[in-house]
Amino acid sequence: MSKKKNTENKVSENKIAESKDNEIESLKDDVASYKSLAQRAQADLVNFRKRIEGEQLDIRVRVKEQVILKFLEVVDQLDVALNNKTLDQSWINGIDAIHKNFINILSSEGYTKFDSKGEIFDPRKHEALLSTISKETDANTILNEIRPGYIRGENVVRPAQVEISKLEE
Repeated sequence: MSKKKNTENKVSENKIAESKDNEIESLKDDVASYKSLAQRAQADLVNFRKRIEGEQLDIRVRVKEQVILKFLEVVDQLDVALNNKTLDQSWINGIDAIHKNFINILSSEGYTKFDSKGEIFDPRKHEALLSTISKETDANTILNEIRPGYIRGENVVRPAQVEISKLEE
């Protein structure tokens, strides 16, 4: 009887040990699962922060460009005033100083005027307001720049308004 009891105890101990081993393995699997979940959540958070930073930078650039576009209207008006020859020379000198100050500010922020006269029309850089028949130039050549365009880096902030040539009909 003692052999039978001894065998039953060993079987019972083996079942308990096996049960504990299974429980340990289950807990290890749970730990690995939670660890993986935490790593993914952390990676998602890092990606979210990067995306938000990029979006905030884009918003700042767009807001800055909107303000610059308003300043460009003032620069255009100053250009018109400088071309008005009926003003007193002291007024012209004052307007010229203000104009140069605006241009310097725009330049310091990375905005530059680009010339279009004589170039081939590019719809990404130019806005055609007029087309004139011209025998001296090829079709779609810019004859006159009505309002200058501005770029910042490679991006066109404001397209130039131009007059382009066209062939006789």
